[in-house]
Amino acid sequence: MGLVEEGKKHFESMSKVYGITPTLEHYACVVNILSRAGQFDEVEAFIKEQKLSTHALIWETVLGACKLHGNLDLGETAARKLFELQPKEDSAYIFLSNIFASKGRWDDVQKIRVLMSEEGIKKEPGCSWVGVDGQVHVFVSQDGSHPKTEQIYAKLQDLKQRLSFSGYIPKTENVLHNISSREKIEHLWHHSERLALGLALISASPGMPIRIFKNLRICEDCHEVMKVISYVTSREIVIRDFKRFHHFKLGSCSCQDSW
Repeated sequence: MGLVEEGKKHFESMSKVYGITPTLEHYACVVNILSRAGQFDEVEAFIKEQKLSTHALIWETVLGACKLHGNLDLGETAARKLFELQPKEDSAYIFLSNIFASKGRWDDVQKIRVLMSEEGIKKEPGCSWVGVDGQVHVFVSQDGSHPKTEQIYAKLQDLKQRLSFSGYIPKTENVLHNISSREKIEHLWHHSERLALGLALISASPGMPIRIFKNLRICEDCHEVMKVISYVTSREIVIRDFKRFHHFKLGSCSCQDSW
């Protein structure tokens, strides 16, 4: 909700009013509140003051916010800390690579990929799945293996045209490949959760809520698309990514665009 002062008051009341000693998770919540609000100077001061620099959870929180705000300097610092604390975890490498890609620093993206290869770290492939008529259907990005691929792609093309009239503008910065803008737009429209949605829309009864699961975090563009589709189709869409549930209804999401 962006209620920074409210959050800080609750945190301070733990020890001053209720005699509760904050845990690492509470400190991480404060870092999350500040960093999501873009108050990175205060974030760094808080980490130093509370001696939190040896905890991976803190830097994971900072890195996620740096990606959200495009803060390359602090994002690189957070990632390097995580490389030291959790050298075999793929998330820090991927987040830093994504920040570099969003800035068009493709040479640095390649360096991160080389570093991952040298460390023997493999990125978990993203996938989404949806239940239709008692069967689970799994999709990966750009998937063309489903028996109904032609109908799914046709449905997504129809939605693409409808969304263009609604004012939707693709967030091509979410495509982390050095390709043309047109190719980036096509790439976005074939993300795994959209393919799962396409199947559900051509298969499920009108008016029935659609439930999709995803093993990774939903990207910003897919999140925006799901909001608009929920409005133009009058369908409720629920997506459970690895962070949380997203309940899309009439053009808005239950997460209030913070995840």
